[in-house]
Amino acid sequence: MAVTAVPVDAEGLNVAAGVQTAAGAKLAVVTPGQQAPLGMTMSLSRRLALLDWARQSDAWIIEDDYLSELQLEGRAAPALASLDHGGRVLHIGSFSKTISPSLRLGFMVVPSGLSRRFAELAASLAPAPAAGMQRAVAEFLRDGHYLRHLRRMKRLYAARRESLLRCLREMAPDSIKVRATAGLAVVISLPKSASDVDIASRAREFGLAPRPMSVWCMQTPRQQGLLLCVTNLNERRLPADCRRLLELAR
Repeated sequence: MAVTAVPVDAEGLNVAAGVQTAAGAKLAVVTPGQQAPLGMTMSLSRRLALLDWARQSDAWIIEDDYLSELQLEGRAAPALASLDHGGRVLHIGSFSKTISPSLRLGFMVVPSGLSRRFAELAASLAPAPAAGMQRAVAEFLRDGHYLRHLRRMKRLYAARRESLLRCLREMAPDSIKVRATAGLAVVISLPKSASDVDIASRAREFGLAPRPMSVWCMQTPRQQGLLLCVTNLNERRLPADCRRLLELAR
């Protein structure tokens, strides 16, 4: 399989650029709800263009809906699959971020003509104990607990994100800027002379786990920045952790 990188901008995946650079592509993998890792939502015009490309090219789209249930601002955009009238979108998601990664439980929504084929494949891959976990999660959803859980977690994560942003605004030097709030992370940009991979590696020695942004880039020069997850912040330690991270980033 030959992988081609497609640029993104404020409207998400640049479909026209993708068609130009990979005219014969048969599969597009996208995160239209919140583009990973920068967080922008794919515009309606881009969604329609992508679906039109798939229909005309007899191609497929994997919609990785990895975080839509936990959008911290505004209402989540409808899934790309909801606009698909040609049966070209395979919608995938999981409960790793919304409940727990230890569940190891995901889901797919596929065109009806493919449902039996995918169900047989899933049944052959899933170990027997997974069936009990699936039934438990299904009941959790059916009884309304999942939606209440999401509302509670969104309030918690939004408060933690605001605490992190406030701390960074108070401490960050001019050379380090908050670039965006993306999903459950805050993106900070670094000077071109910095190495985000090196900073992230050294930060682990102090119990911190920022993710380097450059590893997401396939073209040079790679953008230097850090993704700071807000979900498991310890607000008592937050000022000291921010101070330590900023020292490493200088």
